[in-house]
Amino acid sequence: MTDEIAVPARRPNVVIIMTDQQKATALDLYGGPVRSPNLARLASRGALYEHAYTPHPLCVPARVAFWTGRWPHSTGARTNETPMPRGETHLAQLLHGAGYRLGHFGKNHCFTREDLDTYFDRVFLAGHGDSFGPNVTMPRLATEPLPGPPNPAHMSTDWGYRRPVAEARTEPPEESATYRVTDEACRFLEEHADDSPTGGRGDQPVCLWVSIPDPHEPYQAPEPYASMYPPERVHLPPWRDGEMEGKPERQRVYQWLFDYQDLPEEDARLAASMYYGMCAFIDERVGHVLDTLERLGMRDDTIVVYTSDHGDFVGEHRMLIKCNAFYDALTRVPLIVSYPRAQELSRGERRADLVSTIDVMPTVLTLAGLPVPTAVQAQSLPGVPGAPPPRGAAFSAYGAGGPPVTLADVQRVVKRGEPRVLHPFLREREAHGHGKMVRTHRWKYTRDSVDGAEELYDLQEDPWELTNLASDPARAGALSEMRLKLADWLLDTENARPITLGFRPFWDGDAPPYATSTPDGHVVVR
Repeated sequence: MTDEIAVPARRPNVVIIMTDQQKATALDLYGGPVRSPNLARLASRGALYEHAYTPHPLCVPARVAFWTGRWPHSTGARTNETPMPRGETHLAQLLHGAGYRLGHFGKNHCFTREDLDTYFDRVFLAGHGDSFGPNVTMPRLATEPLPGPPNPAHMSTDWGYRRPVAEARTEPPEESATYRVTDEACRFLEEHADDSPTGGRGDQPVCLWVSIPDPHEPYQAPEPYASMYPPERVHLPPWRDGEMEGKPERQRVYQWLFDYQDLPEEDARLAASMYYGMCAFIDERVGHVLDTLERLGMRDDTIVVYTSDHGDFVGEHRMLIKCNAFYDALTRVPLIVSYPRAQELSRGERRADLVSTIDVMPTVLTLAGLPVPTAVQAQSLPGVPGAPPPRGAAFSAYGAGGPPVTLADVQRVVKRGEPRVLHPFLREREAHGHGKMVRTHRWKYTRDSVDGAEELYDLQEDPWELTNLASDPARAGALSEMRLKLADWLLDTENARPITLGFRPFWDGDAPPYATSTPDGHVVVR
């Protein structure tokens, strides 16, 4: 029997901690090397979802989907140049309308300036590699101009694609973005503790998006975190010679763009070493947020979510960073949800259900006692009272339907052995096609209808996804089954937004269960 939520007299606070580019299996809670005592502390009073997947392994599409509860092919936000589309209903808007005081701290890569100005009481922006020492300009506040669209002329920025691929930061931890983002978020909590529904003191709950820009490249961490996981002790994932010959060409394009065909083992170890140090630093700062909530007496009345927008290769498939592929290194992310008032979200349970990070949006609304819009395609997470049966599969997407970027294209322009920077081809490659993924506990299938490229992996026999079985006649049954699952999902998620009909249907009286009459006699079809 599902546990009931003890309905609070006032709505709960919400703290969403989102990292950028953090693969689940970097953390010890998911079988990885990074010790995460504070995430374990959060999970001990929450639910840890062992198989959580991003709807799109790229920053903006993943974040827009997270806040709207809708798939990227429905919102249209399918590249990093397409922030929150006009007309989308999102969680920040709904919480603002319900009387919440909102703060955004850290990396945005989601909302337009209009959204930030309208729905957030405070905005503190910080990006990758930012430093906040005495000689560094402080980040912009909401009252100052926000950055515009990316300028192609600025795409030569070197973010760790040259050697060395990672390095320790010279400034103290207190001057890093990870520290300042969490520090500013905690200051916001302290300023508004008396306004929140805690201890009967106030009646205005708060919602914080604590958007930590790490462990995204550049792979840099301050000491002592930079030295916590020495390169010589890093265990690299298995590599298979010639692996990419049986994979979609777009992955070989990425390899060539960043010269990863012969990525030295020492570079992979160094990158992983620093990446793990960045993750350890994040865990320490999560502890600071939890300490602040507890010190202010707000913890029991606060929904705390910890997740990431997508993952990072960190050496898997002999690559670093990310590309338009659907390996678990890129799509599987940590997800912990804790809310002491809901028993199943407070007792330290590990759940093996397949879930999506878009499911956080309706989960928060449900726990806050707010209605979920009919256009939302996500569902409440398992463990939430009234949640539907768990998903039978996880899904993800990549690309915006753009034309193929071929290996011949990049080889003609980018010469082997040249220093690699953010080349304009990268953006074209990210928009290439519109690939889709479906994953069950055993199988993963991907397809891009632009070039017909398919992948099939048996995750029991090949957990590192090294051998593509899509052309193996012995796996034709599994291939057919996974194709149908993907097709069913696309049919189910097409045209999800409610449509207002310009006429009154033939029935009289109450509208049928799939429709709602409006006061002017129109009908909204769900």
